[in-house]
Amino acid sequence: MTIDKDIESINEFIHLSFFADIGLSIAAAKSINEAMHQIMKKIGEVFAPLTWSLLLVREETQELYFKLVTGESADKLRGLGFPYDEGIAGWIVQNGEPVLVPDVSKDDRFSPRIDEITGFTTKSIIGVPLQVNNKVIGVIEVINKLDKDPFTAKELKILTTIADVAAITIEKVYYMNALKDMANIDPLTGIFNRRSFENQLNKEIERCKRYQQTLAALMLDIDDFKKLNDEKGHLAGDEVLKDIARILKESTRKVDIVARYGGDEFVILMPHTNKEEAEHVRGKIQLTLETQKQTGKEIPYSVSIGISAAKSDKAANVLKQADSDLLRKKKAKKKGSNSFFGKKSKKK
Repeated sequence: MTIDKDIESINEFIHLSFFADIGLSIAAAKSINEAMHQIMKKIGEVFAPLTWSLLLVREETQELYFKLVTGESADKLRGLGFPYDEGIAGWIVQNGEPVLVPDVSKDDRFSPRIDEITGFTTKSIIGVPLQVNNKVIGVIEVINKLDKDPFTAKELKILTTIADVAAITIEKVYYMNALKDMANIDPLTGIFNRRSFENQLNKEIERCKRYQQTLAALMLDIDDFKKLNDEKGHLAGDEVLKDIARILKESTRKVDIVARYGGDEFVILMPHTNKEEAEHVRGKIQLTLETQKQTGKEIPYSVSIGISAAKSDKAANVLKQADSDLLRKKKAKKKGSNSFFGKKSKKK
């Protein structure tokens, strides 16, 4: 009797250790993509199936598509989509419940269409929903065991546990990324805030020095922004801030860093960029604003843009020089025109 209890305790310990190992491996993922790959790796180790796949829901087209596939016919399946109310996987999405199908030939929910495309013969399936925030975002399917035996209820329970751990990890990564964005992103405009920009500026200055590159910057602010707020209201001012942020993002490369630097001040940092190339970006921004004004933009506005480009030895001053250039531009505008709404003021 004591021996039986000891064996039972050992089996329970092995069982718990097994799931702890799976949980730790998946939970250690730092990105959703990494978590998904860890899921697939663990499924291969646990079940040794012929084929296993992670399908995700594509809501805009009401499809399920094969995000990750391992095993036979994998190359034919990756990226392939089908209606998310079709087949065993579709049933799982619609009902949010795990499924054990020992013999697909005896299950009316099975659709042979994927087998017809791949030439693969599905015999047995276990599948579970991948749920995040109580919403099914995908399905994990395991098809055909190497030993040709049908899957069991115990194996379905193991797969369900793996999916639960994966869902918790994906949710964790999602919220961690959201918190990171809250710390780094300006909530109104959706671009970097000043704190995040300054961190990245220091990195780019060091990189510029290390690799002997040129670094350029644009400093921009909205002309007569206080007057715009006073005359049109703060909601109109917010729309202008969001509009200029959009224009700056559309006018720059992915490698460029666009940030809201102050109330109505914006900055663009451009690695590997000389002054002539930075001038081109400034012209592009000004042309977009002018085009908007001519086409009857609801809230017309203008901006002043300072520019600077520095080689590696003077990279640390690139932002200060752009700010100085911005001040010169604004002083010149005040002397020669009333820039708000683009109307010239006549000297008396």
